[in-house]
Amino acid sequence: MKRAKIKSLQAINRQILKSRVNIIMIAVFLLCLVLILRLGYLQILQGDTYQEQVENAQYVEINQSAPRGEIYDRNGNLLVGNESQRAIYFTRHRNMNSNEIMEAAEDLSGYLDMDTESISLRDKQDYLAREYPEEVESLMGEESTLLENGNITQEAFNEELYNRVGEEQLDSILTDEDLNTLAIYVEMINAPELNPVTVKGEDVSEEEFARVNDNLENLDGITTGMDWERTYPYDDTLRTIFGEVSSSEEGLPREQVEYYMSRGYSRNDRVGQSYLEFQYENTLRGEKEEVKYSTDKSGEIINQEVTEPGKSGDDLYLTIDMELQLELEEVAEYHLTEIREMAEEIQQRNEETGEIDYTIIPEHIDTVVLAVQDPNNGDLLAMVGKQINEEGEIVDYHHGALTSTYTAGSSIKGATVATGYQNDVIETGEEIVDAPMSFSGERTISSFFNQDDSVTVNDQTALMVSSNVYMVNTALRMAGIDYYDGISLPNDISDAGQTLRNGLSQFGLGVSTGIDLPNEATGLSPELTNNPGNYLDLSIGQYDTYSALQLSQYASTIANDGQRIQLHLGNEVRGSDSNANGPVLQSYNGNVLNNVNLSDEQLNQIQAGFYDVFNTHEQQRDLYGTGWDAYHNLEPAAAGKTGTAEAFKEGDPVLNQTYVGYAPYDDPEMAFSIIFPSTPSTEPFFPTQYMGADVINKYYEVEHDAEPVELHQYDTNDFYQQLVYGSYD
Repeated sequence: MKRAKIKSLQAINRQILKSRVNIIMIAVFLLCLVLILRLGYLQILQGDTYQEQVENAQYVEINQSAPRGEIYDRNGNLLVGNESQRAIYFTRHRNMNSNEIMEAAEDLSGYLDMDTESISLRDKQDYLAREYPEEVESLMGEESTLLENGNITQEAFNEELYNRVGEEQLDSILTDEDLNTLAIYVEMINAPELNPVTVKGEDVSEEEFARVNDNLENLDGITTGMDWERTYPYDDTLRTIFGEVSSSEEGLPREQVEYYMSRGYSRNDRVGQSYLEFQYENTLRGEKEEVKYSTDKSGEIINQEVTEPGKSGDDLYLTIDMELQLELEEVAEYHLTEIREMAEEIQQRNEETGEIDYTIIPEHIDTVVLAVQDPNNGDLLAMVGKQINEEGEIVDYHHGALTSTYTAGSSIKGATVATGYQNDVIETGEEIVDAPMSFSGERTISSFFNQDDSVTVNDQTALMVSSNVYMVNTALRMAGIDYYDGISLPNDISDAGQTLRNGLSQFGLGVSTGIDLPNEATGLSPELTNNPGNYLDLSIGQYDTYSALQLSQYASTIANDGQRIQLHLGNEVRGSDSNANGPVLQSYNGNVLNNVNLSDEQLNQIQAGFYDVFNTHEQQRDLYGTGWDAYHNLEPAAAGKTGTAEAFKEGDPVLNQTYVGYAPYDDPEMAFSIIFPSTPSTEPFFPTQYMGADVINKYYEVEHDAEPVELHQYDTNDFYQQLVYGSYD
């Protein structure tokens, strides 16, 4: 048998070592292969991406503020412009800490004088703790020891400091130079990295600007430039309606930061905060200059370049006619003042003679609002509001035409008649006997022109003489109720009330006019379930409340044959051009919101009633249109409706007097509304109706170069006698 060959131990060890070396070599080879492949992947496939990231680490795009677009009236008159002003900016480097910012503020403080009045107590306390440790230790001796020994936290120490150190102690320690530095530091500390913030953007003197410019090399992060501020060539006229723009210090509104930043804004960008500036933010906002900053490894800015120049916002042209606006403001001031003075004279006379039994409080006569529009396209030509303040001064209240609502009285009866037509409860020309109506609970309703007699009127005449009885009968029929003396009304009449309100809303009463402004008031529409008498009041304008803009849209809807057109202030958007009017980018036309479903015969009947209100004296029955005294001599003739609503002010009975109309009556090109609230509750009413005639005359004077007509001259003596004897003669 052959003997097996046995390897020596040494040979076996050599074999094992060789195998291990081979395994290691293979592993090294594989690792090198993986490394080569990974490097190739990074350099070839991902090289551009990583190169871009490296560049982005050095170049950062930021946005600079640009001037807003300007606002003009329909004729190209500048209403809101921009004024350049010197400004000092700070740009925070990357990784720039609070100590470095404080050093920068101290350096800049030698060149700028800041307003220090608005520095908060907390900022002063923090500055004291930072810059005056010895004084703090003296003031906080025991707490300083406890803090040093670790027996209280820094937070508890700071809280005690805030509670103990007040303005008086701070004033004794901090110098004027400290406060100036602190005011600069407060503006700089919250700056985002590589995003310029304004350190001082108002009242930068020429000397300050020059000194900072001359020392920019020594001022870390500081640059100079030009900022802008809104200017108003017509001072306070329509100032509220134009709205406000935030300052660079305010930046984005806190509650809307996320909304704006998602749309590319920066925190310190200036935005429209109210009314037109807010409504047309996207139009007026400028295109900001884009800048790339180059930084070194430490985050210091070493270079910057403009990659995209800034551009002013687009210009907004309004429907407002500024000449007409200014003229109507004078008309409003004149009539408000004259009526107030008349009330004062009558009150003084009555205190001496005691001849009249009326409560006349002149101070209640403090407001008038009006609106004028083109009824054919919804252009708002003028909106005026005037008030007399507690000091007796007249102040602007233009936004009152938009935001204040009042019971309007008989002015709205045209819409009541139209709703009666639509619900088939009255027909054109239908006659009703106007006589006092009595209801259970001792309530009576009568027409002012006919408080005791019986007079037959049709729908047209009912508008002319403002028949309450005709409107109440119409409302009762809509509720399925036949009137008889002493009738009891159901408690819940809300269904009929909603039907009536739907009819009124077709004309813009109680609903939005569509005006391109925020905060429009649509009025009060209380429930009608508990007091059926309120439903009857609704039909004659004595319950719901309406604004001057709503009443103007209502008059326009009647004027243009039942088309309710959206009110608007924006007329055109034009590209910004410093040398001329820019190109038209967008035009705003009047959108038809709805058409009132009436036949031509029904519309003509309402329009004829409106004509009679201003122009007709029915001699056979001696019936006058309620606006005849003030309006019948107008040339060309106008049409409209008057209204008087009972109200209360500070517990005293007053009257809201309203007027709506349009001219010329046969081809309307202007419509108007006037609300004269809180006039004395007297018979006859205070003669505010003449203001409407003056508004129409002034329109023709401005728009058609008509011969000027003198404003109505009030005669206190004559009106006082009418109050004494209760006569309209």
